[in-house]
Order: sequence, then C-alpha cells, then structure tokens
Amino acid sequence: MRAQPQSKPTGSSCRSAVRSMTGYGRATLRDNGRVTAEIRAVNGRFLKLSVKLPGRYGALEDRVKRLLDEHGVKRGTVEVSVFFDGAGTEEGAYGLNPAAITHYLKQVRALAKQHKLQEDVGLSALLPLPGVVTREEPEQDLDRVWARVRKALLAALQDFDRMREHEGAASVADIRAQLAQLARHRAQIEALAPEMPHNAIRKFKDRVARLIEKSGVAVPLSPDALEREVVLMADRMDISEELARLQSHLQQMDAALAAGGETGKQLDFLTQEVLRETNTIGSKAQDERITYHIVAMKGLVEKIREQVQNLE
Repeated sequence: MRAQPQSKPTGSSCRSAVRSMTGYGRATLRDNGRVTAEIRAVNGRFLKLSVKLPGRYGALEDRVKRLLDEHGVKRGTVEVSVFFDGAGTEEGAYGLNPAAITHYLKQVRALAKQHKLQEDVGLSALLPLPGVVTREEPEQDLDRVWARVRKALLAALQDFDRMREHEGAASVADIRAQLAQLARHRAQIEALAPEMPHNAIRKFKDRVARLIEKSGVAVPLSPDALEREVVLMADRMDISEELARLQSHLQQMDAALAAGGETGKQLDFLTQEVLRETNTIGSKAQDERITYHIVAMKGLVEKIREQVQNLE
C-alpha cells in the first residue's frame, strides 16, 4: 500500500520566533583540552561581525562566519571569541638559536676589541635580541581543530539564541500592547472625524460674521463665495484616507509579528509610515479632542520604534 504524503505543518508550527539582536552565549568543550566559544551581540542596522581567534588559527575565521550565517545571524554588531587551553593547544617548544647567538657575539666582541673595551657580554643580554629565542609551532590539523571549535560554537549559539528569543518575545509583547492602544486611539479619532468639519465650519462662519460686523461693511458677503470656501475647508480637513492607511499599517505590523522571523526592517519601515499618517492627521485636525489622541499616539509610536530597532 502506497504511503500517503505528509501534509506540511500549518499555522503557528511554521512560524519562527522573533529575535532580538541583543544576545550572549558561552560554551566550553572539554575534549583534549578546553575550547571556549563566546558570542556577544548588540543591535545594529546591518551585520557587523568580528571574529577573534589565536593567530595560528586565523584561517578558521571564514568557517566561523559561514557557521553564523547558516545559523541565521543576519543583523547586529556581533563579536565571536574562541579561546584554547590545556592539552593539544600548547604554544610550541621554545629554544635558543645557536647561530643567532654566535652571530651577535662575534659582532659584540669585534666592537669591544676595536674600541678596547674589557667588559664581555653575558647571555642574558642577548636573549631579548631578535632571533635568539625561537618557538616551534606544533603541527595542527585545521580540520580537526575546526571540528572542536564548531562543537563549542554550536553550544554557545544555543545559549545565544535562547537569550535573543527571550528578549524578542518580551519586545513583541510590548509592541503588541502599544499597537492595541494605537488602534483604540485611531478608532476614537474615526468616531470624532465626522463632527470635526461641521464644528470648524460653524466657527469659521461665526468668525467671518463677526469680522464683517466689526468692519462695518454694508455690502453682504456673497453666499456662493462663502460656500466655496466652506467646501475647500471641508476637503482640507478630510482625514478618511489617512485613517484607512493607518489601519492598514497597524494590521500589517500585527501580521509581521505573527509571522515571526526577520521582522525588524519591515517593522521599522511600517513604524515610520504610522508616524507619517499620524502627523498628517494632526496637521489637518482642528479639534482639541483629536489633538489629544494624536499626542498620545506619537508617544506610543516612539516606544514602538525603540523596540523595533532592536529586532533582527
């Protein structure tokens, strides 16, 4: 009987966590000595990755970078450090170079004889000179070393990811709370919007009437001219399009948080658009009640912006 193909998981099972760019992870592998891997990261607009390895293992830097890329580290200022200690990591055998010592002694004694100096030079005076002390680096199989480094890095990455996901979850919860408040303020503005032109037009007509009365002008104002000005005023105060776009942006932000993964850049863009629409509504509104909501919304958007800029 032919096996039925398994259906792909749907819903939240496909969703990856939203991660903060801030994180720390450290792990030590004890195997023929110790290898310690440490990963530190803070937020950044792009990926800035630096790798610190002992000089003799510098050739492993590209492998470390590829591993972090495969593991999904895409943004932030990230510093990776790898330390070696114990068996299998000896710094090499130190020794003296007889040829260099002989060369220096010949020169010193020739100068002493030339200048008729009696004092001879001791070995301790020669030790700091270049080439006198030598070190033989132990032969290392980079593939074997990389196998150990990779294990330590993968363990450190687990801690690193746990912290980033924890921080990311806290940020998402905070952003959702701010979005809910923004939606409430938007709904209240939408409810007040129909009254705004009527109130503004009434105030405008009253002001025009007072000015005419104060000026003592006998000729009455043309009703057509007044109505044209009223129509223009009502059009300038129409905020229906801004409210619709604002609702769309808020819904897109909520959907991005629900989808998870790399949301930082998308949310940053949408946050700017939310602020743009909020400012436009504020500039059009001539109602103290709407102005109150606009001021509150700007504060909420700023809080969201601070959180979003730390998301990967």
